[in-house]
Order: sequence, then structure tokens, then C-alpha cells
Amino acid sequence: MKVHGKEVHANIKNARLVDLRRKQIIEGAMQVFSAKGFHGATVREIADAAGLTMGTMYNYVRSKEDILYIVYDFMTTILTEGLKKAIDETEDPRDKVSAALRHNMELIYQYQDVIMFLYREAGNYDRDSVHTVLAQETKYIEVFEELLRQRFAGRKIDEARLKMAADILSYLNVILVLRGWSLRRRHKSMDVVVDGILEFVEHAIEIVEDTDRAHVECPHFKKSAKSHSERRSKWGNLTRKK
Repeated sequence: MKVHGKEVHANIKNARLVDLRRKQIIEGAMQVFSAKGFHGATVREIADAAGLTMGTMYNYVRSKEDILYIVYDFMTTILTEGLKKAIDETEDPRDKVSAALRHNMELIYQYQDVIMFLYREAGNYDRDSVHTVLAQETKYIEVFEELLRQRFAGRKIDEARLKMAADILSYLNVILVLRGWSLRRRHKSMDVVVDGILEFVEHAIEIVEDTDRAHVECPHFKKSAKSHSERRSKWGNLTRKK
């Protein structure tokens, strides 16, 4: 398994063996992290769940932070490869966005415990991991940007809306994790939920096309973005008023 951007040091030089052992570590870590969280889990518990001795495991990772990162990288790899597969299997540019979203929603629902854990523990990434994570997320979003460009080829595009739509599409599927408990209660099945999300997206992404009517109905995109300090000041004022 290739770790992108950040290098997780291994004492073993056999790439195939490193890949095999790290997959064992990831499987053990996902069990322990999901049950106990990052701070509650110990390296020994992860080693036991992976079927490895402590000494053996330290040949492939150096710290619990390394383990957290390779779990994240594993999920990123699965989602990225799934995205590419869904795109390659679809000919019509109009269908590629839906195909990509459907495939990744299925994967995210399958790994929902791991996804929830990664979101919850994002603050525990070290500096190198943060930079790599952000770079990977940017590339993931850019895939949706390109899909939208293909989808609207030959039509005038509003660049600001296209970029915003790509951000939304990239993380819209996480609703299945963050709101899954409610969606299961409110709807007949998760298949119905997925179909509903895809139907909504099909209509919503039309905002990407640059038309006079869209500009009139969506004045928000004409407003200049507030600076980080202005946003902090606003929320700070609201807090003080309470």
C-alpha cells in the first residue's frame, strides 16, 4: 500500500511484506480505534488485534500517530480508486457525477465507523499528516471539478459556483455517516436515501451554468467573502450576547 505525501518509516525493505503487515495493522487499528477512540487505544491493543507482537509492529510504524495516518491513507485510497473506477465504467459525461457519488456513498456507508472515527480524531494528526491530508483532499475535490467541466462542456460556466459545487459534492456523501441514524429512521431504506440525494444533486448542480436568471436568484455569490478575522469577530459577538 503506497502512502502518498508523508513517508511512514519502516525498518523492513521488502515492499510486499510492508504492504501486507500494514494492512494487518490497519485492520487491527480500525477495530480498536472504533471501540476506544484514539486516546483510549494503546499500541499493544492494536498489535494484539492485528495478530502481531509489539516488536514486529514497530518494524512497520513508529507511533500511534503513524497508525492513525495509515488508516486515513487506506480510506483515501479506497475512495479515490472507487471514484476512478466508477468514472471509467461510465461513458456519458452527464452520468459520471452520479456514478461517482453513488459508488463513494456505498463505500462510505460500508466503512461508516472508520469514517466517523477519522472525522472525530482529525485534530490528532501531526503537522506532516495535516499537510498531506489537505493535499489529498484538494486532489479529490479537483476530480469533481473536472467531472463538472465535462458535464457542462459547451455551456458557459460560473467558475465560483463550479468550485463551490465540487466542494459540496466531495463531502455530500458524508451525510450517510453523520446523519445515518436519522436517515434510517425517517426513510424507507438507505437505497431510497441515496436515490433521493442523487436526484437532488442532478437538479442542484445546474447552478454551475452561468445564466442571468441564476445570478438574480443567487445574489450570495456576488458578495465578497469575509475574512477569517471578520468571521471570528461575528461568532465572538454572538457568543458574548448569549
